[in-house]
Amino acid sequence: MTRPRCGAQTAAGRPCTKPAMVNSSRCQLHQGGWSAYGVAQRKKKEAEAKMRKLRKRK
Repeated sequence: MTRPRCGAQTAAGRPCTKPAMVNSSRCQLHQGGWSAYGVAQRKKKEAEAKMRKLRKRK
């Protein structure tokens, strides 16, 4: 099974040839913070930082 190609345009105006990330239409390079993947990663990092801060207080 092959993954679909990234749907973004490169700076040269040609379509990107990299494979898209799982559950996304973009590759890792073209995936922004606005995407579902980017939002999930940011929330995960924020939760981990909050837990570290709480553990450090004790």
